[in-house]
Amino acid sequence: MHTVGRNSYQTAKLLARAGRIDELRVRADTGDVHAARQLAILLSRADRLAELRDRMAAGDNFARRAYSDWLVRHRRIPEGVDVLRPLAAAGDPGALQRLARLLAGLGHLEQALSALAQAPPDRLDGTPVEGWFDSRGLIDRGRGRVGVRREYVDALRRRVAAGDAGARRQLSWIVVLWWQSFEPRLGDAAALLVDIGPDDWLHERLVHRSRGWRRGEFRVAAIDVLASAELKAYHRTRAALLMQQNQREAAISLLRSLSADGDQYAQRDLTAVLAAELPRLEIKVGDHPNPIFMYGIGFSPDGTALAAWGRSTSGSAHVVVWATASGTQRWVQNLSWRWPGSMVFRPDGTLHESRDESSGRSLLAPDGTVRAVLAGRRLRLHSTVTDGVIVEIPAPSVGTMAFHPDSTVIATCSGTTDVQLGHTATGTLTRTIATSAHRLAFSPDGTTLATVDSFDDAIRLWSLTRSAADHSVRDGRADDRPH
Repeated sequence: MHTVGRNSYQTAKLLARAGRIDELRVRADTGDVHAARQLAILLSRADRLAELRDRMAAGDNFARRAYSDWLVRHRRIPEGVDVLRPLAAAGDPGALQRLARLLAGLGHLEQALSALAQAPPDRLDGTPVEGWFDSRGLIDRGRGRVGVRREYVDALRRRVAAGDAGARRQLSWIVVLWWQSFEPRLGDAAALLVDIGPDDWLHERLVHRSRGWRRGEFRVAAIDVLASAELKAYHRTRAALLMQQNQREAAISLLRSLSADGDQYAQRDLTAVLAAELPRLEIKVGDHPNPIFMYGIGFSPDGTALAAWGRSTSGSAHVVVWATASGTQRWVQNLSWRWPGSMVFRPDGTLHESRDESSGRSLLAPDGTVRAVLAGRRLRLHSTVTDGVIVEIPAPSVGTMAFHPDSTVIATCSGTTDVQLGHTATGTLTRTIATSAHRLAFSPDGTTLATVDSFDDAIRLWSLTRSAADHSVRDGRADDRPH
């Protein structure tokens, strides 16, 4: 199998710019996903449709997407929709969003809403939905607020009362729009929730759109609104918002009450909350001075401090240093670059800015013997000694990774699901931490893993004990791997 190196993306781009289709084809046929993507684009631009269709028939989803795009560009939109449907049916978020836009362009609003609804909560985008309503003259922009025309909403409510599932889905989308808007319309949204009734899809979207340290005041208001007896079907949503507000005991009490009344979803949530591992320390950056949208984190050499860098709401960039024992802020340093790449601790404890140009799809272990490479939906661990693949791990949504200091364990996260720790010699999963994260860092002594929450940028420190992190963290040395 072709080995995808750290420069695979750049190489594929260079080959595409030079029009070297034969070389791209060789690389694509041996597993290089970047080459496969660029090859599909080139074939589409060159109108080499026979080869595109052959590759599509062989299971190349890049070719399927490129052929669909070619059909759309040539105003054969219904055909483009049909070509895209299998990819969307397989749950590909990008294909679902593309399909929804095409269906809306054809005037099939309810089909478009249904397709977009199948995308996972983290890929939810209400912007096109508002545009689709607007294209039908249904948006009312009076009094500085954006909303769907009242007469249309009332008509939908009557259809919902008559059992119309399509109208119920439209009302659900309107609630999402009002919930996530710059000026939330909580009262109006709550009134529609009574009409809609229990809806797990809507619950998940409302919880997701309530995340983030900038939405703290909104959550307080939403928790109050959802306390209404008429909205008991969404008290579980209220419990989730209480958890986001760090009111864990209140959330547990509410979930217990709902479970006692027979709410199976609440029982599931309660079980997950009680079973979830708690971090050793949590720092809610939004509750402290100098909150930032996090770009990276890193421990000091002695492990007593953690640096977190990113951009503030004003657009300036700075790094905040926290004490890892207490979670208190030590000091703040302004940065010269608006888009900080990485920070490096000097021996004296001060920080040095370093522009990081890496793509994040390739990472070398601290001991230099293993390189992790993201290749499509797989994570490949390569031996730098033998230049061979040690193990290949299914990784459909890995976004960030970090090696344990002794190089025997790799931590990965997708941004929305659990953090997973795996053995680099075998790929065996050694631990799962139930937290969403988009940044990871191990402490220098390997006893702590720091994560940054994907939604509210909360920093969490997790203890890595011998039993929890697997004996391989301490005892699994480089000589366990093939040389």
